[in-house]
Amino acid sequence: MQHTSLLLMLITIGTKCFGLAREKALAHFFGTSDVANIFLIAFTLPMVLSNLFAGSISGGFIPVYTEMAHKGGDEEADRFTTTLAFAVAVIALVLSILAIIFAPTLVHLMAPGFHGATFEKTVAMSRVTALSMTVTAVFSIFKAYLQIREHFIVSMFHSVVMNSILIVAMFLGRAGDLRILALGIFFAFCFQYVIFLPYLKKSGFHLRRGYPLKGEAIKKMWLLILPILISTSVLELNNIVSKALASTIAPTGVAVINYATKIQGFVTGIVVTSIVTVTYPRMAKLVEDESSEELSRVMRQSLSLMAAFVLPATVGVVCFHKEIVRLLFLSGAFSAEDVRATGEVLLFYALGLFAIGIREIGVRIFYSRKDAAVPLINAAYMVAVNVALSFILGKIVGLRGLAMGTSASLWVGAVGMLIHLKRTAMGLTLARGAKNLGKIALASALMGLIAKAAEGMLLGFLSPNVALIGAIAVAGVSYLLLAFVMKFDEIEQIKKLLYAKRNKV
Repeated sequence: MQHTSLLLMLITIGTKCFGLAREKALAHFFGTSDVANIFLIAFTLPMVLSNLFAGSISGGFIPVYTEMAHKGGDEEADRFTTTLAFAVAVIALVLSILAIIFAPTLVHLMAPGFHGATFEKTVAMSRVTALSMTVTAVFSIFKAYLQIREHFIVSMFHSVVMNSILIVAMFLGRAGDLRILALGIFFAFCFQYVIFLPYLKKSGFHLRRGYPLKGEAIKKMWLLILPILISTSVLELNNIVSKALASTIAPTGVAVINYATKIQGFVTGIVVTSIVTVTYPRMAKLVEDESSEELSRVMRQSLSLMAAFVLPATVGVVCFHKEIVRLLFLSGAFSAEDVRATGEVLLFYALGLFAIGIREIGVRIFYSRKDAAVPLINAAYMVAVNVALSFILGKIVGLRGLAMGTSASLWVGAVGMLIHLKRTAMGLTLARGAKNLGKIALASALMGLIAKAAEGMLLGFLSPNVALIGAIAVAGVSYLLLAFVMKFDEIEQIKKLLYAKRNKV
């Protein structure tokens, strides 16, 4: 599992670089201007719905499909998948039409600070982008299918296609042509999944009619999807609330929050998403086989591996929050003041990185058991905390307060999830990994001190950006050495893997 997760992380770094390149293009061409804000809100609608469909459908589909294939074989499971795909297409088409009709209301909810021409342009652009929802919904099923078949790389590589199309659209519409930008978003969401087709064929999938719409597996899906959808919707509400409040706090608020969360998402996308993508199908199978002890081991390994990457990343962002923003975005329309504002917000978002990982792993345990009620309850009180704290702190300290509220709510959700897991009857034993987590935390803190010292020395004869890159390199090497000296569990397992391969040769 860890070998596959590490490989997927390396691939994901490449895909996430395209995401950062998209944000770099947005910052370079449009900075924090009205065009950037309009683009971001119009992009938010299909992106939120894409995340909702991907999260809820994969959350329900993977355990139900695994059970179907286990009991009735692949052919019966493919029939179920075909019926589900057509049902989801119809539902998504209806939602797309409703989104077009009620676009003014949606834009007002997502950006209450928009008025006049800015509001009207955002509504018009959002109606175009909403047309992509049906394609996104259907292919979220096939994305989960490819993950079950262990085609993990292609199931995540589609974002490269999407971001490439968006970068081209930004270049072509760099004069502020919103029509080009709107069509760019539409085509990006629709055509990103073309690369799935040969892999679906390679996996042996065929569209097979015959599974009843009211069949037992479909009923299980709806019973599982609906609470997962509500849970995912509640989490997406976090982002919407932050951007909505940001639009009322500062004219550049939406763009600043976007750039900061994208850097946060770069870390979670590489580490958290990679580990969850690999472990979730395995967890579903272990639950089906009633292997509680193995499930415990997989969860401990997942959390430990996540900590080994997320904790040093958190320390790095805390130490170099403004410097990272400057390196990534300072050019063109993105000013030094934008760097300062975005860096301050990023600092507080970074504090919630590990909390995201803890919660995502815990959620997948419950989904594997076909229990979506606990994640729903967890998401509900987590968002309630976020809305309350963001509103209060946003009024007091501005955009930084939104990030503070979000990170605090993430930790409420993570701790709550651990409590929920402890109360289950699965016999999960997580305390065994506490010693290794302590080693990782100590090594991360030492790494941060070494990196700051290295940056201070390098600034004496190098430019700020080159000094930052040098400090990051020193941080990486020092952390790796500390991992060997402290004998992280992950290092010991890699040694065993290499030793086993050498013996085979």
